Amino acid sequence: MTDKQLIRMFVVLVILAGIAGCGERHPPDQATGDFGIVGGGVGNEASGEYATVCGGSHNTASAYHATVGGGSYNTASVQYSAVGGGANNIASATRATVGGGYNNIASHLDATVSGGGANTASGTHATVGGGSYNTARGLDTTVGGGSYNTARGTHATVCGGTRNIATGFDATVGGGAGSEASEAYATIGRGLANHATGIYATVGGGYGNASGGSYSTVPGGFRNEAAGDYSFASGRRAIVTAAHDGAFLYADSNDFDFYSTTADEFAVRATGGVRLVTAIDGSGDPVAGVELPSGSGSWSSLSDRETKANVSPVDENQILLLLAELPISTWNYTGQDPSIRHIGPMAQDFHAAFGVGEDDKHISTVDAGGVALAAIQGLYRLMQEKETQITALQGQIAALETRVAALEQTNKADSSSARPFSPGTPTNCGIFLGLCLAGVVLRRSISPDKRV
Repeated sequence: MTDKQLIRMFVVLVILAGIAGCGERHPPDQATGDFGIVGGGVGNEASGEYATVCGGSHNTASAYHATVGGGSYNTASVQYSAVGGGANNIASATRATVGGGYNNIASHLDATVSGGGANTASGTHATVGGGSYNTARGLDTTVGGGSYNTARGTHATVCGGTRNIATGFDATVGGGAGSEASEAYATIGRGLANHATGIYATVGGGYGNASGGSYSTVPGGFRNEAAGDYSFASGRRAIVTAAHDGAFLYADSNDFDFYSTTADEFAVRATGGVRLVTAIDGSGDPVAGVELPSGSGSWSSLSDRETKANVSPVDENQILLLLAELPISTWNYTGQDPSIRHIGPMAQDFHAAFGVGEDDKHISTVDAGGVALAAIQGLYRLMQEKETQITALQGQIAALETRVAALEQTNKADSSSARPFSPGTPTNCGIFLGLCLAGVVLRRSISPDKRV
């Protein structure tokens, strides 16, 4: 059973109880309508046919089957209208009902004011449950209670609170103060000074929040705004502008505006850092995930030794050879403008070469970094080997040069006339060929084209 049905049942029971307490029909000067019934004190009048005033004073039932149960200065002036009691209440439409209270008015077909003070139900099937200075003026509107609340959109509802307004079709304000749901199906849970001004817009609560885009959402917080359609803003002063449909913003506790920059973006201001946990152990402790530390500009992957298993060494030289054969290209993602270029391997080639990662459609940054580090280690060891070879060859060359110099000195001493070095003599020819051979070996040792 709905709240509205419960309210109506309560009012009917009050009125029936009042009727049950009525005395027998009074003289015609008090019950002027045919079959009218008047009971109670002075100034009561039942002037409608089958009208009834059960008690109280200065009450009037002036229409067909109109009823006033008691109280004072109450009026039921249209057929089947009823006032249960209280003071200065008016039921002025067909089947309109005021249960009690004071200065309440039910002025439209099937309108109901259950009680309270200075409330008005002026729409067809409109209901005010209680409170004070509340108004339900649209078709099937409801104000549950509180004060100075208004529901005037068709099927609109204000559950309570103060100075709240529901003006959209099927709009709802749950409570709080100074809030308005002004578009169709807009909803405000509660809070202070919140506004839901878009179709199907929602503000859960908080203070000074606004959800102005269609299907937009602000769950709560402080002065957040979701003005784009399908947008979301939460935290403190997160603002999605009207041009940025589909944007999702979260802002931390810093007292500064945090604006959206484009449509359909996911943006977070989290100056304390960001963590994403993708796996936990039996105690709930993280064993996989990434972290963007406070003030950092790059992600850190969880890489604790305790979170790893099946650890095996790699052959750095083999990694280097595989990396040397891996095709590297420049390209653009099909989802981006062609002018935005990237460089790197294809995931299929990377997976085929190294056999790591979840599938052959993605390249993990951990794997890419691991391959690079292994290749650097392999290249470093290779360079050390070359340096050793070069050092040895340089020693051999130095020894040969020393021998050549010694032989030249010997030739000078034995010869009466100086002669230039000639590769044609047998001794010098051997030395010359030795130097040439050493040069060739040295060149091949340091050549970048030689394969590992």
